[in-house]
Amino acid sequence: MIHFSLALAFALVGAVPVFGSDQPKIITGSDEFEFVYRVKLPSIDGKARLWMPLARTDAFQNVRVDEVSIPIKWEKVHDRDYGNDICVLNPRAEDSGKIIELRYRVLRKEKSAYVASEANVARYLRPEQLVPLNQTFKTIAEQAIIGKADEIERAKALYYHVLGRMRYDKSGTGWG
Repeated sequence: MIHFSLALAFALVGAVPVFGSDQPKIITGSDEFEFVYRVKLPSIDGKARLWMPLARTDAFQNVRVDEVSIPIKWEKVHDRDYGNDICVLNPRAEDSGKIIELRYRVLRKEKSAYVASEANVARYLRPEQLVPLNQTFKTIAEQAIIGKADEIERAKALYYHVLGRMRYDKSGTGWG
């Protein structure tokens, strides 16, 4: 079964590096923008499944749905673990090439650091199956946090380290 997963985190929306700068541009206060998921289904010759996160309003963002264009049957599913809503589709061969588009207007409010519950700390810091955990990555992380005094500064240093080295690459099969 082919699985197409578009589980993009909203946190990455504002995580676009500014070229020519040592640090990405941080917007303070609030920021308003249009956010669009646009997917062209590839050629489908067997079973397929597509998941797309559905944006929602919460304490830190106001989301207005401007357009939902899904030309095939879909289902809204609620993720019990993280509380997110997800659009789930099971496209067939005749759906190949169809365009799916979700268009939102988002007002994000700045979110300051806060103390996480012990349960959340344990949950979010546990190893993930798809994340490599070896001496190479441990060394990279240790070097990125040199001279950082507290957890918040170390977290920011790791965030900026990753942000400064990531890029969106759609090459290959099954990657957006």
